[in-house]
Amino acid sequence: MSAHLYGPIALDLGDGPVAATYGRDEDGRPFARLVLGEGSQQVAVSVTRTPADTLTQLQEAIAQIAAWKQGQTLREVA
Repeated sequence: MSAHLYGPIALDLGDGPVAATYGRDEDGRPFARLVLGEGSQQVAVSVTRTPADTLTQLQEAIAQIAAWKQGQTLREVA
């Protein structure tokens, strides 16, 4: 498994936006990206060559964070 970082990145997602973009590049090759933020605050994660298992891991990690966040929200209310 490998990941490539093209520079140091820190992004506080806040209220998004989050998008999946896909299509064909200028050379006609297919691409897929997970896009976080917008404009100059945008981070795009290329998943074009990512195996399906890795995308499943991403889904699971996001579900874990969502469950953690829900627990934090409930503690703040109590």
